[in-house]
Amino acid sequence: MTASKMQPLRAADPAHAVTIKICGITCEADAHAAIRAGADFVGFVFYPASRRHLDEAALGWLREVAGAKKVGVFRDQPLDLVQRVRDAAHLDIVQLHGDEPPEACAELGGRGRVIKAIAPSASLDWGKVTAYGEVARVLFDTPSASGGGTGRTFEWRWLDGRPPGLAFWIAGGLTPENVGAAVRELRPAGVDVASGVEATVGRKDPGKIRNFIAAVRDAELES
Repeated sequence: MTASKMQPLRAADPAHAVTIKICGITCEADAHAAIRAGADFVGFVFYPASRRHLDEAALGWLREVAGAKKVGVFRDQPLDLVQRVRDAAHLDIVQLHGDEPPEACAELGGRGRVIKAIAPSASLDWGKVTAYGEVARVLFDTPSASGGGTGRTFEWRWLDGRPPGLAFWIAGGLTPENVGAAVRELRPAGVDVASGVEATVGRKDPGKIRNFIAAVRDAELES
């Protein structure tokens, strides 16, 4: 399938063109707060170097979370470990945040079950991006050495040369204050936020979550 034939991803609610993922959740209460606010996806980090890392002790409550699709975030970890955690935590999707090749995305289930983070830059290799887009949902994010994103924005103009029809998500420094502008300018298939809706590292602020989601939905009406 060529980039021009790629179909945009849609949120669970067909009235919403932009999917919303609240990531870096570390406790059951924050997961439920995100779901009550209207998140389509909730994300949990299983990369040990991350400050928002979950260990296997969390799998008990994580299995019980319902009402949104559950995403596990990994970085350059063995595929058998990714598969084991996915099954144990009843994850719907895995997100790969390292140098995993397209073949790894395909092995883990392809676009229906994999998000692949790609670091944006002024010299993006769009052929490489398209190759990932064939087998995963593409997420543009600024990576950190500790796994996950940096919480910093990137130059949105770096995506100006994207192939027509490429469905993509964005992350990196999104907040309730700037996500509306990102949606209006880039028209992404999805947005992903962690630190931008936190009270402290690893703990979410329910008010910020609600404001973030409201800003996305308001921007959709203006697009």
